Amino acid sequence: MNHSFSVARPDGESSSAVHQSISQVALDAAIDWMVLFLSGEASDTEYQRFARWKSADGQHEHAWNKVAGVLDRSFAPIRSVSQRLPGHGKAAEQAILQAADPRHSASRRKLLGGLLTVGAISAMGVFAVKNGNVSTLVADLRTGTGERRTFDLPDGSTVMLNACSSADVNFDGTSRVIRLHKGELIVTVKPDTDRPFVVQTDCGTVRALGTRFLVRQEDDRSFALVFEHTVEVATRNSHSDSRVLHEGDAVWFDRDDIGVVQAGLEGKAAWVGGMLSANDEALGDVIAALRPYRNGFVQVSAAAAQLRVLGAFPLDDTNRVLESLVQTLPIRLVKYSDWLVLIDVV
Repeated sequence: MNHSFSVARPDGESSSAVHQSISQVALDAAIDWMVLFLSGEASDTEYQRFARWKSADGQHEHAWNKVAGVLDRSFAPIRSVSQRLPGHGKAAEQAILQAADPRHSASRRKLLGGLLTVGAISAMGVFAVKNGNVSTLVADLRTGTGERRTFDLPDGSTVMLNACSSADVNFDGTSRVIRLHKGELIVTVKPDTDRPFVVQTDCGTVRALGTRFLVRQEDDRSFALVFEHTVEVATRNSHSDSRVLHEGDAVWFDRDDIGVVQAGLEGKAAWVGGMLSANDEALGDVIAALRPYRNGFVQVSAAAAQLRVLGAFPLDDTNRVLESLVQTLPIRLVKYSDWLVLIDVV
């Protein structure tokens, strides 16, 4: 027998009633019921018990609406994906619910508790960080959490993607274009004088004048680093603003401006060998580089994000990295299983 349960606020119930004080006992019970239903193992008898529990006390219903409402709002954007890409939204929802260990109800209980505790940090936050927008789900080249992969291109060039990265390939008779949607790549270009090789980002373009370079796309800026020969960087909104980078040069740029050319940043490519190299880097940037290697979400307070980090860390053991940071910096971690970690100053 199939069962369903409402996640909407009852008709006529005031917002003040929903936000009234709810006992922790009622919230804990509501979370336990939700974990049972998410497991898919609830029996007819348990559904009947749930109905009696919810109607027995007004606080029970308020607690249930709070738990169910938070979960529903968290997954609503993911479910909308299914309207355009059937199956993808549900797969993402299940992946988040099972992020810690789908066999243990305690993991799901901590997940729901974490959602209620931090409020603004939702399951959708993890989905967005890991996958970006819908285009990344169907990109020609893509990697998952903790995955580094090299792809052979039709022209004989190669592209290596860092974890949680995605890109599309558009080659024709006159041009070769890689559209980097999210993450980071290193491209080794096979020369072709008739077809320029260009990596496009949200902020502009990096055109190959040589053979090997790195490009990264962040939320509102891009980064280019040259390993061999030269590249030309141009911004998206001002194509007249361009810069030629030579071997060893690196630069950050956004849609309007190109920053100061820097040298000595080759360590930003240490991920190729499974390492994270931090040479007096902000903790916020270090955690940003670590996120693609964790199944969960890591949030850093504004104060902690400004702390400076020096060292080399193994990307494939993120728990070890976090432990090392706690030992060397004045920070503390609050963990809701491996799904959610909050970092703040001591």
